[in-house]
Amino acid sequence: MTLAIDLPECPESFVQRLDARWRLSAIVLACLACAPIRSSGPALAALVGAAILVAIVRLPWRWIVYRLGTAMIFFTVFLVWLPFAVAPGDYTLDLTIVTISLEGSLRLVALTAKLCAMTALVLVLIATVPLHETLHAAQALRIPGVLIHVTLLTYRYVFLLIDEFHRLRTALRVRGFRNRADSHSYRTIGQVAGTLLVRGHERSERVAQAMRCRGFAGEFHSLREYRTTAVDMLAFAVIVSYSVGLLVWDWLTST
Repeated sequence: MTLAIDLPECPESFVQRLDARWRLSAIVLACLACAPIRSSGPALAALVGAAILVAIVRLPWRWIVYRLGTAMIFFTVFLVWLPFAVAPGDYTLDLTIVTISLEGSLRLVALTAKLCAMTALVLVLIATVPLHETLHAAQALRIPGVLIHVTLLTYRYVFLLIDEFHRLRTALRVRGFRNRADSHSYRTIGQVAGTLLVRGHERSERVAQAMRCRGFAGEFHSLREYRTTAVDMLAFAVIVSYSVGLLVWDWLTST
C-alpha cells in the first residue's frame, strides 16, 4: 500500500526532541486558541507565530505553501463574499461597480490568517513526528481510545479504499461506461458506491479479526518511555502563553 500523504524530510530540531505529550498538548491548545479569534491584529500575530514555528522546524516552504494554498481554495469559495457584504454603519469604499466593506474585508483577513495559522500548526505536528507516536501520546493524555483507533485506521486504510475506487472506475471505462445525466448512469454510480461500501466492510472485518488474533486489546504499546524535562515545560509554557496573549488581545480589541 502506498500512502498519498508525502511528508518532507525535516532536519532534526528541538521540537522533534520534545516529549510527545507536551508537544501535542501545546499545538492542540494553540489551535484551539486560534479558533475564537475575531480581530485581524491577533489573527495576523497568530499567523506570524505559526510561521516562526515552521521556520524553527525547517519545513520546506514550497511544501507547506502548496498545502496552505490547497486548504485556502475551499475557504475562498465560501467566504470570498465577505468584503462585499455591507452592513449598516460600515465604512465602505465605493468603486462605482462594487462597494467594498472595510469591516467585511477585516473579517476576511482575520479568518484567512487564523485558518493559515491553524493549518500550519497541524502540518508541523504531522510532518515532524510519525503519526503512531502522536497517537500514543494522545493515549497517554487519556484521549478516548475510540477516537485514536478511528484516526489510525482511517489514515491506514483510506488510501486503499481510494485505490479500490480507481480500479472500479477503470473497470467501468473499459466496459464503455461514460457518465451522463441519465437514469442508467445514476443507477451505475449507485451500484459502484454500494460495491465499494461492501468491500470496505469486508476488509474491515478481516482487519478486526487479524488484530484480535494478534492480541490487540485496545491499547498502544511502545518501547519509548516518556520523560518530562525542563525544556518540555518551557516550550509548552511559551506556546500556551503566546496563545493566551492573543486571546486577551482579541478580547481587548473587541470590547
